[in-house]
Amino acid sequence: MPSPLPVLPLETLNLATWVEATEAEGPGWRFAIWTQGCAIRCPECVNPHLFAHKPARLETVPAMLARIDAARERQPALEGVTLVGGEPFEQDVALAALCREVRARGLTVMAFTGHLREELEARGSPLLAHLDLLVDGPYVAAQRTEGRRWIGSTNQRLFFLSPAYRPDDPRFLEPNTAELRYDGKGQVHLVGFPFARLRAALSQLRGE
Repeated sequence: MPSPLPVLPLETLNLATWVEATEAEGPGWRFAIWTQGCAIRCPECVNPHLFAHKPARLETVPAMLARIDAARERQPALEGVTLVGGEPFEQDVALAALCREVRARGLTVMAFTGHLREELEARGSPLLAHLDLLVDGPYVAAQRTEGRRWIGSTNQRLFFLSPAYRPDDPRFLEPNTAELRYDGKGQVHLVGFPFARLRAALSQLRGE
């Protein structure tokens, strides 16, 4: 049984990690943020270590904005921010405050959720108003796909919530990709959508 969602101070985010610049989590170079905690818990999710509702890296909205600004100075081609999970919409109030400021800086915002867009609209999630792209729906292992960019299973839908992107943008027609990122602290992070052969290779390296 999932544990209750923690109550966080206003404009405080419970994050698992982030990557300052990746091309595997949305169009262009993006600052990707993984939230901690997910009550949906899709079977065979690639990030089961992010299910637990426990304090991980507690960051304020201003602190994360400062990190994004610094990343943009290092990578001027940075196009936007992507929210991954965990389940970002479990922290949608603080993330709405973050994304409002991100878009005010001229960057775009993409989010992934296991909920349906209709569910989020019905509950009045404040985060929806500050997104340019939304991928919705739970991951369904039996419908896994590697051929749709930024889509994990064929039931998931991609919504264009602003004029920032168009469906005929060629970047949305490419196959999925994955990246291995070394964080300089002895950890290698898999970013993007791990293909079966890559997951098998990593499992072999871990001795699983």
